[in-house]
This record gives sequence, structure tokens and C-alpha cells, in this order.
Amino acid sequence: MHKVENAITMRINTKNRRMKLLNTLRSDLNKTLLNIGFAGAVLLTFLLCFTAPAYTDNNTMKSYSVFEALFSLDREFIRSNIDFASGRLARLGMNGYVTLFLPIIVAFPFMVSFCAERNNGNIRFVIARTGKLRYYISKFVSCFLCGGLAVLIGISLYMCAMYMLFPPLSSYNANEQILETYRGSGELWENIKYCISSFLNGAIATMPAFFLSSFCKNPYIITCIPFMLTYVWQTIMTKLINKAFESYNIKLIERLEPFNPCTAGLMFDTRSSVAVRSVIFNCSYVFVFLAGFIAIMSKTRDKGT
Repeated sequence: MHKVENAITMRINTKNRRMKLLNTLRSDLNKTLLNIGFAGAVLLTFLLCFTAPAYTDNNTMKSYSVFEALFSLDREFIRSNIDFASGRLARLGMNGYVTLFLPIIVAFPFMVSFCAERNNGNIRFVIARTGKLRYYISKFVSCFLCGGLAVLIGISLYMCAMYMLFPPLSSYNANEQILETYRGSGELWENIKYCISSFLNGAIATMPAFFLSSFCKNPYIITCIPFMLTYVWQTIMTKLINKAFESYNIKLIERLEPFNPCTAGLMFDTRSSVAVRSVIFNCSYVFVFLAGFIAIMSKTRDKGT
């Protein structure tokens, strides 16, 4: 009889813990999604996508961004050059300044609500009601999801704009081999993969700011430091890859590529070794920052007061 009662009690307690976590997560998602920071992140992502390089003039070596191509190039020229196919341009959004400013963009959604919660002392009451670990996990999930969603929505809007503003691939007179190169494994599937990788890049890019928020309450520091570190990291990796390219060291390039910031899309790479390294690196990257956040928050005595 006692065993049955204990089993029932355990089930009820487990259900209550799950409900507490879900309620805390729902509350955090509402706070992160329904604020001006999230809308600003979506808008910035959308606008910065237009800075992606669309075309390079071989005669003058001048590079034209998507924005410049729209307003400075002749429409007839655009209709005659397959580089301006909407499907190709749609998957170039992350090639512009989005990657550089991503650590700042993805910090906007959660930074506003979390910093306010810590600065006004409400964090004590929330943790008392939900429990420490549930609170930390909820913050992580809401930060990860909202950062990824902000980038995904911005990229999706940009992709829709490309299909409305530029000619479709089928309108160009090109041989089948060139068309196959642009189609890849199918335009729809390529777009889906691009959206998934954009979400993952946005979600993973939140981790430095998320970690900093465990011991810093200043929103300017939380956004600026990850930006500076990512810029240095990206510069170093670019130089290393360029040197490997100059010496035609393909194996070294394949080893370095997965460690570049905002390259979650390499998880879909046809080169299995590159894809595996990308998965291992990005999962480890997320885990280290999550573990660091939990460790520091657990040792914070005032819990934000």
C-alpha cells in the first residue's frame, strides 16, 4: 500500500516540476518575444541582409551589394545575368554585415527583460517560486530560442523580398549544368537548410551575451564585449584560412572552417568530417557557456539584488 502511495506521490511531484518549468519558460518567452528588443533584432537582421555582396564587376573589380544592385544597376542587366537569380541572392543574407553584428542583434531580445529583472531585484522572488535550476534552464532555452527566431524571421523576410524583387532562376537562359549548380539539391530544400542554419547561427550567437549576463548587469557591456570578441575571432580565422588557401592546403582549410563564427550551416556539409567537427564544436560551445552561466549564477549570493 505504501509503495503505491509513494509511486503516486512521485508521479504528482514529477508532474508539478514539469508544470513549473513549462510555466516559467512560457513566462520568459513572453517577456523575451513581446518586447521592442525582439522586433528591433528582426528589423536589423532584415536590413543588414541587404549588405550581402551580390555581384562583382570583373572589369572594374567593384563589388555591388544587394542594396546597390537594386538601385544602381540596370534592370535589363539584372535580367540577363544569372548572378541576380532570386534563389541565389536569397541564400546570401548571412554573407553581409549580419554575421559581424550578430552578437549584438541576438542580445537585444533577452537583454532588456533579464537586466531589468536583475536590477530591480525581482529575480529573488522568481527563483523562490520556480527553483534555481529550473530558472537557469528556462533562461537558457528562452534566450536560445528567441535569438534564433529573431534571425530566422529577419532572414525569411529578406528571402521573400529577394523572390519579389529579382527574377527567378528559371527565367535565365543558361545550360543545364549551370542551372544545377545554382539549384544544388533543390531550391526548396536549399532554402530550408539555409533557414535552419540561420536559426542555429542566431541561437548559438546568443551564448557569449547569455554567459556575461550571469555576472554583469550593464546591457552595454553585455552587447559590446561579445561583438568585439567575435570580430577578433573572425579576423584571426579568416587570416588563417586565407594563408591555408594560398598554400593550397585543403585539409587545413577543412579543419579550420567549422571553428569560424556563424558557420552552423556546415552541419549540412556533404564533407562528413567537416559536418562532424561543426556539430561537435557548436554543441561544446553551447554546453560550456551554459555550464558557466549555471556555475556563476549558483554562486551569486544576492541573486541580482
